[in-house]
Amino acid sequence: MLTTNSKDVFFLLSTVFILSQNFLNGHSFKPEPRGGHMATLVNDRIYFFGGSRPIPITSPAWNQTHQYNLSDEVFYLDLSSSFTVNLPPFTDLSAISRMPFGCERGTTVLGYSGVRIFLVGGVQQNMVTFGYNTTNSSLWIYNINSQKWDTNGPGTYGPPLPRRRSTATVIDKNGVIYIFGGRVGVDTGSDVFIMFDDLFTLDTSLFEWSNLSLPNHPPKRNLCTATLMPDGKIIYIGGVTQSFAGGPPTRVNMNEIYIFDTIASAWSQKSALGNIDPRVGHTAILAPDNYTIVIFGGTQGYVLRQSTSYPTFVLLDVKSEPFQYSSPQTSGMAPPPLSYHTATLYQNYMIVVFGNITNDFGPSNNASADIYIMNLLNYTWVTQFETASSSHTNNIKLITIIFSVIGSVGVSIGIGTIIYFKYYRRKFNKINRKKDVIELEQSQDTEQPH
Repeated sequence: MLTTNSKDVFFLLSTVFILSQNFLNGHSFKPEPRGGHMATLVNDRIYFFGGSRPIPITSPAWNQTHQYNLSDEVFYLDLSSSFTVNLPPFTDLSAISRMPFGCERGTTVLGYSGVRIFLVGGVQQNMVTFGYNTTNSSLWIYNINSQKWDTNGPGTYGPPLPRRRSTATVIDKNGVIYIFGGRVGVDTGSDVFIMFDDLFTLDTSLFEWSNLSLPNHPPKRNLCTATLMPDGKIIYIGGVTQSFAGGPPTRVNMNEIYIFDTIASAWSQKSALGNIDPRVGHTAILAPDNYTIVIFGGTQGYVLRQSTSYPTFVLLDVKSEPFQYSSPQTSGMAPPPLSYHTATLYQNYMIVVFGNITNDFGPSNNASADIYIMNLLNYTWVTQFETASSSHTNNIKLITIIFSVIGSVGVSIGIGTIIYFKYYRRKFNKINRKKDVIELEQSQDTEQPH
């Protein structure tokens, strides 16, 4: 016999509610698989820009040197309400906010009182001719209110950042962007493959550039991560280096950590204990405890050699020295090994989106179109996203829906009962009238003389 309980009913109603919300809110946009895109959190939305989309190997356009198309799309993921990872509420803004070029491997940060997203560096591809180096500007600005792009603000001072890609970039609480390293090549206007070891800043309130030439800086570095700590220090992890211009890239030892102190304006080097693979294309975000850096994914290869770096999920404890790597066991359904994805901290969640799928067997141009969510409080990969505020709001909505359904059913029963009793009463009265007539006729018959 089929049985159910209140939990089953509540889960079913919750699922129906989430699906109905996605449908009613028009969240039907499904982005293509990609890697190398940019992502920035603005309030309860993650804005996504560009990326590199793999061309199916069965396509006539695919060949050994043309395996990807860049994207100029702009869209966001809505975090204001609950959703399941297989039905993420993406909204496409490309019709009004399309990027001026196809772009990958840039960096985006939020500044200017939370109304402007700054795009630093990256590949710029003409979406008509597919030629590179569409513009000479290394800085583009997306205005969230107008949903338009611009190349600069009210005024730009100082020597601007030369064109480059794959920098390690963060913005501090004072609105100063710190841009370290990166590289140039054919796709960024240079015939020679060159990495950089310079540190540029952009004060977004004054729009003033500065090139900080300071001692003890790291060697040339490309594709490393930058994590801003609460005390103003920036921790740089991983990536590749280069011994001379035009030389081959060399993987950086993950145990060599460089730190830039934005308060003291000074570099330092620290060591980290633990045996983990070197990597590029990884992400590093600061956990809610403010001393654990969560590192996810990455590849040991370079360009198309997307071999997996292990462990894929790593923690770096920077509370005391020497720093310590660890790889705790996670639960839930983990994502495939990824590189060139994005990871965003939102409340207690790490939200991983898209990325190239790595493997251990050789070159791969597979990419993900999915999102993956980890609860950092217990290192569990979850399939449903739910915030405290959205949970409260959605519970109210759900309760409203339940009571509306119950009310509707109650009204229907009430109306049905009234109709039934009206019908029954009419029928009862008709029977009684017929009975009275019969009794009257019988009484009349008995009164007639024989």
